[in-house]
Amino acid sequence: MIVKMQQSKENSLISKYYAGKIDKIPDSLSGVKYLVSLLDSELNKDHLNYTINIDSGLPIERGMGSSAAIAAAITRAFFNFFNKDLSHQLLLDYVNKSETITHGKASGLDALTVSSDDPIKFGKDVEPEHFNFNSDGFIVIADSGVKGRTKETVADVRKMYDQEPKKIGAYLQQLGDYATQASDYLIKGNLKKLGLVFTLANEALTKLNLAIPKTDKLIEAANHAGALGSKITGGGRGGCIICLARNLKNAQMIQKALIKSGAEQTWIQPLSIYAEDEDIG
Repeated sequence: MIVKMQQSKENSLISKYYAGKIDKIPDSLSGVKYLVSLLDSELNKDHLNYTINIDSGLPIERGMGSSAAIAAAITRAFFNFFNKDLSHQLLLDYVNKSETITHGKASGLDALTVSSDDPIKFGKDVEPEHFNFNSDGFIVIADSGVKGRTKETVADVRKMYDQEPKKIGAYLQQLGDYATQASDYLIKGNLKKLGLVFTLANEALTKLNLAIPKTDKLIEAANHAGALGSKITGGGRGGCIICLARNLKNAQMIQKALIKSGAEQTWIQPLSIYAEDEDIG
């Protein structure tokens, strides 16, 4: 993710999602439009005109945190362009404001994640906790090609909870427990149990009506190809799935199966810091 700013004749944005005047940015990028307007009003005291150039390989609306990553990069670019100091807390504040416009409600998780070099354990009403692990295994990520609808899914789950607080609350509690278990298994390097947590979490997410046939098809293909577990990620109803592979060969087999089943894009990511030098293709 690279965002650059330079002076120009008019305020404009250049990106793979939209290219044109900033005041004409479409509603699909409402968080970006709001953030640029906010930063401009607070930093651009001399009313300079500029062009913002966003170079990103992250697909938007896929549950990959792209909106938070873009917001963080834009904020850093503005502060650099106007030669202002930017604290970490101030960066988080701007990203969360942008995320609130994009998703309707920002948990703060994506803002922390995209601004951190380490994994984060995040929970409601507790301080975020950085942790490290050195597990073997690989994560295979597949883009379904279907845009997720986080704002819509968050509202729908909230409505379901209001109607059936005991039932829906139990599913949400399960997901919280699975997140805790996943971090423990990562630290211990227990891939088999981590994969099981992926599967159980996906079952809970499906019960919350967050799955769609395309992601179900990809998960079935990944598991049939030998994944230890697979689940949807992000807000659901589209976006990406993540799969756990025991080794690089297994990951590549899963990747081939996902492509054959219609994945738009795929990525392989090693869990172990010692696997960074391996050729993962």
